[in-house]
Amino acid sequence: MSFYKQDPNNSKKQIPNRIGGGIQRYSHATCPPARQITKRPSYVTVNSTGSYAFLYETTASAGGTTFEEGYMTGSSIQNANAGGIKLDINPVAWKQTDESSGEPNAVGDVTFIYVRVS
Repeated sequence: MSFYKQDPNNSKKQIPNRIGGGIQRYSHATCPPARQITKRPSYVTVNSTGSYAFLYETTASAGGTTFEEGYMTGSSIQNANAGGIKLDINPVAWKQTDESSGEPNAVGDVTFIYVRVS
């Protein structure tokens, strides 16, 4: 999808392409619920102490939920004082595999970052 299109009123002018506009035109972050299928992010950050697993392949549709379907764990427990940890991975879903923190699988434990590519 191009960022510009021909102006319908002037064939020599380009105007911003707003078809399908909105947030997908910019870098942004989301905090999807655990086990919810999403678009592949550019990378993820783990924001809470715990051990997490990520799903890379699924037959479920975006927005759907999956429970036990090939999650792979990194077996890493984050230090509570470390802040967010960036992982250069591109999963479609996540889940927490332990209950070391207050509320396991809470929204905001993992952030999916989408970097706009021009």
